[in-house]
Amino acid sequence: MKHVVRVAAHWALLVHIYVSMAGLTLAVLFGATGLALNHQDFGLSEPRVQTSTIALDKGVLEHVDRATLEEHLRQKLGIRSPSTDYHDDDPDQIQITYAAPGGRTIVTINRATATAEVEKENRGLMGKLGDLHKGFDTGTVWYWVIDVAALLIIVSSLTGIVTLIALRARRRVGFTVGALGVLTVLLIYLAWVPK
Repeated sequence: MKHVVRVAAHWALLVHIYVSMAGLTLAVLFGATGLALNHQDFGLSEPRVQTSTIALDKGVLEHVDRATLEEHLRQKLGIRSPSTDYHDDDPDQIQITYAAPGGRTIVTINRATATAEVEKENRGLMGKLGDLHKGFDTGTVWYWVIDVAALLIIVSSLTGIVTLIALRARRRVGFTVGALGVLTVLLIYLAWVPK
């Protein structure tokens, strides 16, 4: 039985070390972005809004094709982000939103005058970090990055527990500290989180 425990502890330690190192950058990133979300009052994420008006080719608006119009605006305005919202149900105007982490551009097209009001909002580095943390307007690949980060943290935590079980001299203190951590989070939740 001791041999099985030793082998399990050995492999748990190896997995713990390498999974923790693989997830180190992601853990630091999500820790930092979590702080950014909690402390947006630092003033570094205040939105900066710029508005402008542009003229559009009336030919693009005669027989509106969503994909063509979105691409036309993307090129004209130098936008790299995808369109996240499109409304053409109003006979007088079309509204298109392009969004990326930390900013968005809203284009409101007046059909009659073939002009567009462009509103660019930039929330700076803290806004970008917050959006990356939440996966807001980040695309499919970033959603997978968030999932991989979560899995790496879970595996690292579980293999750390298995490793602690094998360390007889540190087992009692380790599990006591772990239990205190669980109780602290539970008490904070019950005492101070609104229900």
